[in-house]
Amino acid sequence: MARVVWNRAELQRLLASESGPVGRDLAVKGERVANEQRRLAPVSPDGSHGRPPGYMRDRISASMGRDERGLHVDIGTDATTPDGHPYPLDVEFPTRPHVIRSHGDYPLRDKHGNVFGKEVNHPGTEAQPFLRPSLEVLRRE
Repeated sequence: MARVVWNRAELQRLLASESGPVGRDLAVKGERVANEQRRLAPVSPDGSHGRPPGYMRDRISASMGRDERGLHVDIGTDATTPDGHPYPLDVEFPTRPHVIRSHGDYPLRDKHGNVFGKEVNHPGTEAQPFLRPSLEVLRRE
């Protein structure tokens, strides 16, 4: 008769440790998705929101984490406007037409110095998805 003994520590290392095969595979796949996001991310030649060109793309990362369900990889960009708005969401999804108001006693200007007054009706933006489509890199494996 055979005797089976479970080594719980080894099972934990294999399935739930960052250094085990599952954790290493998850890290590799997370980095593949992050690299695809960097490849797909649109880059404004002049920058945007007072940030240099490529700021959003350069802030893309993949990092391992753990929660109540186990290991996971957080993939994406933490780029924000100077006032803290996560503008990659405005790139991924379209924005509706909206009003932009000056936050002080001065008119709004564009990057070329054109003056528009204290309020501008922005026409909105089209979506330029790069986060969700980046997951396709895993489907192609």
